[in-house]
Amino acid sequence: MKQTGIVDRFEGDTVVVEIGGKPMNFPRAGAPSMLAEGMVVVVRDGRIAEIDQIETQRLEDDMRRRFERILGKQIDE
Repeated sequence: MKQTGIVDRFEGDTVVVEIGGKPMNFPRAGAPSMLAEGMVVVVRDGRIAEIDQIETQRLEDDMRRRFERILGKQIDE
């Protein structure tokens, strides 16, 4: 079954991914090497199969716009 989640943190050899608001642990071994906190990942067969680059970028852009609004800065689009 395919699920998506957000990387919350790393704990030793474990990656904690938030899926549906619940933390789930996955082995770091076999996960994409460029994995970082805040990235959106696809989970298949009990492991992190890939990084969803498009959704990760969308979340980063959304957060940037929110911070700029809070700080009162212009958004360059």
